[in-house]
Amino acid sequence: MFEVIIPLYASFLALCVFVFMQGQALSRQIKEVSSVITEKLGEEVKVPSSFMDELKESLEDLVHDTISTMQPPNAADHVMGAIAQMIQMKAMQKFGMVQPAITETPPVDNSPA
Repeated sequence: MFEVIIPLYASFLALCVFVFMQGQALSRQIKEVSSVITEKLGEEVKVPSSFMDELKESLEDLVHDTISTMQPPNAADHVMGAIAQMIQMKAMQKFGMVQPAITETPPVDNSPA
């Protein structure tokens, strides 16, 4: 079991480090480009408040449209979810990740010591 899980965790950690490093490099490049643009313009670029208002309104419209098109789950969604859960349980049992349920409780000794 560990021979499968440990390489997956190591791969995931390496991927996270790679993405973080790429994000840092991209951030540095954006700062360099913005400083070059600022130097060529001679002053900071002022963003008009009307642009920010339009951006806010368009985002509100996008969220409203997305939420209005959402539908509650139907019976087929619930059946597919149950099937997916059964497949997941079988896979977990195959890899030994699930302990079998205890069906009997051990007797309790209530006698004085």
